[in-house]
Amino acid sequence: MTEQQHEVLNKYEEALRKTLTDRLSENKWLEGRLLEVEELNEKWRTSAPSYMADAVPEIAKYPLVAIAWAMYEGMAAAVLWDKEWKRYEAVEDLHKMLCEPRGFDCMDEYITEILLCHPLGSDEANKVEDMVRSTAEIAQSMIRKEQIEAQSVMAFHIFARTCKVMFEAGVAVQLKRMGYNYVKVNVNIS
Repeated sequence: MTEQQHEVLNKYEEALRKTLTDRLSENKWLEGRLLEVEELNEKWRTSAPSYMADAVPEIAKYPLVAIAWAMYEGMAAAVLWDKEWKRYEAVEDLHKMLCEPRGFDCMDEYITEILLCHPLGSDEANKVEDMVRSTAEIAQSMIRKEQIEAQSVMAFHIFARTCKVMFEAGVAVQLKRMGYNYVKVNVNIS
C-alpha cells in the first residue's frame, strides 16, 4: 500500500468518525465526542480478523449487516468491560465469543437480548436497532462516495476502517447509555 493510499484511508477514517459522532450527538446518543477505552480498542485489533472473515462474505447480499454488526460488537464490548472485564479481558477473540451462542447472522439479537438486556421487539430494542441501522446507512453512503473499485485491496481497507469506526461508535454509545461521560478535572498543583 502506498503512502498516498494510507493518507486517503486516514482522511476517510477521520471524516467517518466525525460524521458519525456528529449524527449520533444530534440524536442524543452521544455528547459531541466518542468515549474511548483503550482496552476495548485493543480487543477490536485482536478480533478484527475474525470479524472480517465473517463480515466480508456478507457484503454482496447484506452490506448493512456487514457494517452494522461491528457497532453491536462495540456495544457488547462496553457492557462486558463495565460488568466483568476481569473475566473477559483474557478472551483472545471477542468476536468469536459473541458469535458462538447464535452465529454471526443473529449476533445482533444475542447482544440486544442478552447483553443489553432488551427483549427483542421491545421499544428500547427497536430504538437501538434503528440507531445502529441509520448509523450503518451513513457509513455505507460514505463508502460509496469514495468511489473505490469493488473487490479491490483498497475497498477491503475502506471496509475494515469503517468497521473499526463502527465498533468505536458502538463502544461510545453504550458507555454513554451506561452513564459514563468525560469530566474536565482541574488539578491545582501548588
